[in-house]
Amino acid sequence: MIDDDGPRRPHFGRRVGLSLLALVVAVVVVVAIVVAVRLPRASTDLADPPRGALAVSSAARGEWAVGGFTVTLGPRLRVVHPDAAAPAWETPQGEAFLTAGLGDPWIVDDAGIVRLNDRLSQAWGDQRVESAAVEADGALVLSGTLSGDDDTTVGWQLRLAEGAAGRLDVSATLTGRADRLYLAARLDAAEGVHGFGAQSAAWNLRGRRIPLLPREQGVGRGEQPLSFYMDVTADAAGDQDTSWFVSGVNVTDRARSLAYRGDAISSVDLRPDDRMIWEVWADAADFSIAAAATPLGALSIQAEWAGVAAPPPAWASSGLIAGLQGGTSALREKIATLQAAAAPLSAVWVQDWTGVQDAGTGVRPRANWTLDAQRYAGWDELVAELAGQGIRVLTYVAPWLSADAGAAAAGRGDRDLYAEAADAGYLARDDDGAVLATDQGGVTVASVDLSNPEAREWLAQVIAAQVAGVGASGWMADAGEGPPPEARLQGGVGIDWRVRWPVLWQQVNARALEISGLGAEGFVWHRSGGTDSAGAADAVWLGDQTQDWSAEDGLRSALSLTQSLSASGVAQVHGDIGGSTSIDLPIVGDVARDDELVVRWAEASLLQPVFRTTEGTRPDAAAQPAEDSRLARQIAKLARLFAALGPERARLAAQGPLRTAPQHPWILNPAERLLSTGSADDELQLGADIVLAPVVERGAEAVAATLPPGRWKHVWSGAMYGSEAGVSQALVGAEPGEPALFVRDGSPVADELSAYVAAEKALEAGG
Repeated sequence: MIDDDGPRRPHFGRRVGLSLLALVVAVVVVVAIVVAVRLPRASTDLADPPRGALAVSSAARGEWAVGGFTVTLGPRLRVVHPDAAAPAWETPQGEAFLTAGLGDPWIVDDAGIVRLNDRLSQAWGDQRVESAAVEADGALVLSGTLSGDDDTTVGWQLRLAEGAAGRLDVSATLTGRADRLYLAARLDAAEGVHGFGAQSAAWNLRGRRIPLLPREQGVGRGEQPLSFYMDVTADAAGDQDTSWFVSGVNVTDRARSLAYRGDAISSVDLRPDDRMIWEVWADAADFSIAAAATPLGALSIQAEWAGVAAPPPAWASSGLIAGLQGGTSALREKIATLQAAAAPLSAVWVQDWTGVQDAGTGVRPRANWTLDAQRYAGWDELVAELAGQGIRVLTYVAPWLSADAGAAAAGRGDRDLYAEAADAGYLARDDDGAVLATDQGGVTVASVDLSNPEAREWLAQVIAAQVAGVGASGWMADAGEGPPPEARLQGGVGIDWRVRWPVLWQQVNARALEISGLGAEGFVWHRSGGTDSAGAADAVWLGDQTQDWSAEDGLRSALSLTQSLSASGVAQVHGDIGGSTSIDLPIVGDVARDDELVVRWAEASLLQPVFRTTEGTRPDAAAQPAEDSRLARQIAKLARLFAALGPERARLAAQGPLRTAPQHPWILNPAERLLSTGSADDELQLGADIVLAPVVERGAEAVAATLPPGRWKHVWSGAMYGSEAGVSQALVGAEPGEPALFVRDGSPVADELSAYVAAEKALEAGG
């Protein structure tokens, strides 16, 4: 018999436990919902390219000579050239090589991270080639129709002409409703693809969809938990596909290069295992195909139209460019610390020359490009004093203006550039015609309308008068990714100008150098870029990396960015030693560099054309070489090593600007497949005779270096490594300040660096 009056406590406890469990589950669900609602959309979400069958009429089949190229059309399109290592362009057999769509985009700007989403409301995937004709100038014109599931058709035309020796120019046009154009090229399953501007996801970008839209990179870019926190609180993490600098130039493991040349929004789809697919948001697009035996040869061909920047003026590469801030007295103290460490100072970069304002996560320069003579009392005397020591002064400028900064300048009796630009109609507007205010990292600014030629000339005159006019020999030309997508400009809507904006900004700065008389002796470096920036930008820096070791946004990412830019034909690339972005967050903690990270970052920067430090966004939280005598000595030693590489840079420059770019070792040794399989992805090679394997992990004091064929001398020990027979590996010590740097035995640079090491030993012995 059951005793109804028995104890019930076990059942009560179970009910309490179940209630607590239900409460925990409810809390987790609520938090998950809040987070899901709060997290921003993906930075990029694009429709899959349409695919379909290829049908070629009998009248369109054949083989034609187009300059030095031979074009064959049958079950597929195939283009060959005697100088090419592989067919310069071939398309998947039996499948359409040109398709089309009608886009339905959704675009939003989260403080510079332009989120790009698109769906196709209509697609045309089946391609029919109806005619082929050779024009009087020798160009081959193919034409036909595209069809979709709804029985509608779109007309298309492809014009192929030899634009220069080894270069086939391809112009594709659509007629009808389509505003998305897709062009495919076959790839081997294991054929790596490299370039497309500043890409840090990987050296080999196969398996990825890469949007080519200049935009803020973000903070974290997938590194966790930092990225999660940045997105939840500020929609500001970005991702591996967000980049300040994008380019249509690329090169494959078979030295093939199919590059988009236009200024529409575009992407390249490398996810399929047998092809790349270009997407262009337009009904017409121009491409260039290079025919070359080597990757560097292909990049040289593309550089004929994209341009390539010459090396910086000699003074800029002669030693350390020290990023210093804080006012006149602070600058003198910091310079003295570096000079006491025997640092070869070529210039000081004074980012805060206009004054500073609090941006919440750090300080930013006041966006009114006039000298703050209160912060920098005695500026003219300081510039003259430094000039007497052979030290230049560099400053900072961006293509936007702040009303608050302008008012503060007016209060000091200086020009209010915001008011001037607003009165002249030179600022971007909103739908109501008012000046469009935007948040740039905690500072409210308005973009100068670079679509307006008068505004560009006004801004160039301002830079020449106010920036160069205070004695600067150059400046950081920050930002330039583009106006807000919704901005109303003289030339149209902001999003339509986004891709060409960086080049316009670079042209403004080139004009300012011309007006000021600085010319080729001036040094200006840019963050943002497009394809034509390879020639339009005098120099490029890698943007604002986070002060950590991560592959997503820290030290390791700087190597990938350098390699990808070099594989895009961008030669004059350098970075911020130590990283720029520092941030203190709950849970995540204080993300700020220490001495070790600064030294390792400096080591990784040795092969770049410029050796430049920055104090970062939170100077007081981060290690500063100019404020610590021990760290100053470490950076000074590396700056002397950088300077000792000057003669080798000069020899390489005599061979052409592309030769001066630090490259992934495979680019310079394309026959060595072992170099392209991942073991050299954290290395850089400068010319034929220098290889650097930086330390990219905290606490490591040895590194495994992958060396191209040859006999290689370890700079610090003099030990010999490597084999003429092929690629080899070497495990070498790499204590801070002595990175794994190798020079080819018997080369001129080997003798020069031996002399450097001997001089360093003498310096250490002397005290």
